[in-house]
Amino acid sequence: MERKAIVLIFTITTLLIVTLLTALNSLTFGSSTTVVEELYEEQEEQIRLLEHETWPNWASVSQKTYTVLFLTYKRTDILGRVLDFHCNFALVDRVIVVWNDVDEPTIPKHFTNYNCSKELFFKRPLVNSLNNRFIPYPEIRTEAVLIIDDDQLPKKRDLELAFHVWQNSPQLIVGFQSRVHTYDAYKKRYGVTDPQHKYLRTSKENHQYSYIITNVCFVHIHYLHMYTYELPRRFYNFVELHNNCEDIFLAGMVGEFLRKSTSGRARPCCIWVEAHGKHLERAAKGFKGINHSNKNFWPQRAQAMNMMVEEYGHFPLILT
Repeated sequence: MERKAIVLIFTITTLLIVTLLTALNSLTFGSSTTVVEELYEEQEEQIRLLEHETWPNWASVSQKTYTVLFLTYKRTDILGRVLDFHCNFALVDRVIVVWNDVDEPTIPKHFTNYNCSKELFFKRPLVNSLNNRFIPYPEIRTEAVLIIDDDQLPKKRDLELAFHVWQNSPQLIVGFQSRVHTYDAYKKRYGVTDPQHKYLRTSKENHQYSYIITNVCFVHIHYLHMYTYELPRRFYNFVELHNNCEDIFLAGMVGEFLRKSTSGRARPCCIWVEAHGKHLERAAKGFKGINHSNKNFWPQRAQAMNMMVEEYGHFPLILT
């Protein structure tokens, strides 16, 4: 009888210990994931609330200037140079900086009080996501939006040319760096890499390309609305998960939109403008770029290509 009591006490104690350890484990290892998920949900709710506020009054929208919209992340040492560049350019209407460094408690005052001849806005999202670069903020009052990385300093004459090209073809993405997709007929799979796992750039021999990467490009404000509120959520979530492929999904979305607007006839999504300028990534002491740290960067981009085929029933990009 005494032995049975000891066994019963031991069993109950063991169950209590296991339950306690499980609870502690969920608190220790599960809380950060839960908090992150809650932040993503809260940010998505905030963006949804913006939907009815961010449609511009088309009668007052400017076609002669453009809005600069860029993310910045741990590159405060070069941010001043980038702001100086945009703040002193005649074609710029407003500058919107998305402060993606969500771990920083505050944005430094010398940036928020920056001496800019244009109206300067800082946006602080709840989560660090590349989707933030396409949010149609209500401060945008131009049709053209220059999406640009925080380490890019193009030549002003190149920006003027690209903006002029965009004004003549506002339904297209106009940018400086083009890419070409690949297709494996045997596997029936699309991709972005050659056998050496290198990015396939525009061919200098035939100038073919199928999409523009969004480190420097002009986009119509309507496409920011489409990306934020109409893009298939699996694409949006893929970008949230991997911090990759937002440029591919944007190009595919535009290609599919243009295809539907022309009764199913495939149309190019983009125009490539050859340009030159400074790339400040090497000068920056902070973040060095996603493709440097993400070992699955290239396979994820190939995966994104084939996700679009699954979603649209065909590949939405064509060679130009």
